[in-house]
Amino acid sequence: MPAPKSRDLNDAAPSAGMEYRGKRTKTGNSFGFRFEGALFRSHPEFSGEVKARVIAPGRLLVVAEDVVTESSDPILESFLAFLASDIARRPGRIRPLSAARAQRIAQLTKGMKVNPDEDLGDDVSL
Repeated sequence: MPAPKSRDLNDAAPSAGMEYRGKRTKTGNSFGFRFEGALFRSHPEFSGEVKARVIAPGRLLVVAEDVVTESSDPILESFLAFLASDIARRPGRIRPLSAARAQRIAQLTKGMKVNPDEDLGDDVSL
């Protein structure tokens, strides 16, 4: 059987948005995921310890352990990395906030009081 092929998602920059094929496999008394070698050649940070978090049904976020810090939020960091990559690939899509959009935002938030120093508790991470 031929090796699975990587495919580029949304015309992403090389290695930034690549999709790598893999499958579940038995590893001793446990299960693991086996991915094609291109993933590890393109992203050597995944050659060590990793953490995984289910973020939605059918969606798994895998984070390289050595790049995780105590205060990092892997979901937010993943979104920001995606956003940075998209901006770098398509800078022409960046547009200033229109007056109409600013007015709509003001209308939706009218009367809301905001205290930037308010303690949101321990369950909120920003």
